[in-house]
Amino acid sequence: MFTGLKALGLAGFVLALATPAAAQWLPDQPLTLAGGHVVIGADVTATIGADDPGFYNYTSYEFSALRNFRLGVSAEVRANDYLQVLGEVRLEQGRVFDIYGLFVRVRPWPQRRFDLQAGRVPPTFGAMALTAYGTGNLLIGQPLAYQYLTSIRRDALPASTDDLLRMRGRGWRSNFPLGNTDPGPGLPMVNTSRWDTGVQAHGVIGMFDWSGSVTTGSLSDPRWRDNNQGRQLAGRLVARPHAAWQLGASVSRGAWLNRTLDGVVPNADASRATQVAAGGDAEFSAGPFLIRGEVIRSRWTVPAVNAPVIGGDLIATSTLVEGRYKIAPGLYVALRGDRLDFSEILGSRLRDTWDADTWRVEAGAGYSLTRNLMLKGAWQRNRRDGGRVRHDDLVAAQVVYWF
Repeated sequence: MFTGLKALGLAGFVLALATPAAAQWLPDQPLTLAGGHVVIGADVTATIGADDPGFYNYTSYEFSALRNFRLGVSAEVRANDYLQVLGEVRLEQGRVFDIYGLFVRVRPWPQRRFDLQAGRVPPTFGAMALTAYGTGNLLIGQPLAYQYLTSIRRDALPASTDDLLRMRGRGWRSNFPLGNTDPGPGLPMVNTSRWDTGVQAHGVIGMFDWSGSVTTGSLSDPRWRDNNQGRQLAGRLVARPHAAWQLGASVSRGAWLNRTLDGVVPNADASRATQVAAGGDAEFSAGPFLIRGEVIRSRWTVPAVNAPVIGGDLIATSTLVEGRYKIAPGLYVALRGDRLDFSEILGSRLRDTWDADTWRVEAGAGYSLTRNLMLKGAWQRNRRDGGRVRHDDLVAAQVVYWF
């Protein structure tokens, strides 16, 4: 988490960057080199917000999404019409450096809308996966399904349902008796903090846009290197029957546990412990209005160890609706309603959901100082039926700049 001095320094940077004088000297187009064969872009996002004692906005990088300074640099190297190399590196919080994406794109038939990609590839699953940051995000907070940490971990397991119930609402710092016993962050339903590694195919046929991938990680835990000898299969289909409508469906199945648990948990096989997810989404845009909705259902297979045993898969369901209305050129207001619901399990003393059901409402506004410099402000209300902090109200401000 930021210290007070870091937050104050970030606030000063945000105010300086947002002035009209600063906007005049900032680049507004990607840099093109080598006769158009190399294109370089960048984005800077500075976010300041209230302290989040309930860790509702905590991410898998172990900091609040409402207190962050992110710098991203992307590059595309175009060898010819058939072959490109694309990549992006990110610096988060001034201390977390990651290769966000790095892949080769092959277009066997340039005249057709079909390509193959290999490396650390963009997400295949979900409508919001590529809109959780920057200008794609209507607000400042990220959708719960793509950010909120559940209590389950890839490197530690509960021995019984009682262990799981003790960690309800503690995903930011959960601990279990099997595997890594040190407290640590859990997994979100869908992790957008990093991309997965593998092969992806994408094409467009008429009004249908489709993609499919085979990668090393899982929806909750995208990987640079394999950790369980399993593979994730994912697919997405988007239909655009009308200029105002977009309808999508996504599926995914991948191994999510670390192989280190194979020697700790009786009869455990990390490659067979799977996360299976399905989602549906819709978007409508016309004039000043934009409305989006998405439902995701995910289930994780967990090995049974001691009584009371975890008798079935752990299920989580995400529901999201958000909208934007443009008041004037460059100015809009937005609203998002968001919730996570979890399936019930039976402990030795009570029956309850395996994690705390969580709700979020976020409202805000955005204003574009220039085409590529935007200010945002938002208010967020969080509620859940478990954990140490069961509700909080937060405010945040953000500057987004890109070229």
